[in-house]
Amino acid sequence: MVKSRIGAIFFLIFSAFYFYKSFDIHLLKGTYYDTMTAQTFPYYLGILGMIVSGLILIFSFIKIEKDDFMDMKKLRTYDFKKGLYLVLAMIFYGYTIRSLGFVISTIIFLILGFRILEAKSWKVILLTSFGISIVFWLLLTQLLGIYVENGVIFDYFLGAQS
Repeated sequence: MVKSRIGAIFFLIFSAFYFYKSFDIHLLKGTYYDTMTAQTFPYYLGILGMIVSGLILIFSFIKIEKDDFMDMKKLRTYDFKKGLYLVLAMIFYGYTIRSLGFVISTIIFLILGFRILEAKSWKVILLTSFGISIVFWLLLTQLLGIYVENGVIFDYFLGAQS
């Protein structure tokens, strides 16, 4: 229960912050009254995250076990180093998405994430990373019509930048 409570609290804080920051997304002129805007998905995702984490937190207190919320023996068993590495990989991803582009930076982020989580098979890591990145890019650009950053490097090699 301790893991679910700690995870639910962190997820609740993250979802609340994500929901709050969804209002900072600037809308294009003329899209204020559209049904789907750039704020729609983050807004509802933040609400859904708060509901799910709230339910997990509530249900974790309904069945009370012997474990203490801040049991030091269990806290020592958690691998906070992997979590920190994943957060650093996310920060790296956020900083490289504009320069490397969505597809390349997503592939690098997924490879780093798999390696941090100690995935063994390079074949699975590479196929999954490339597959997810390309399929998600196709869904965003071709199906939903959402602009995704190509990347400064991609534009440079195509001659778009001088």
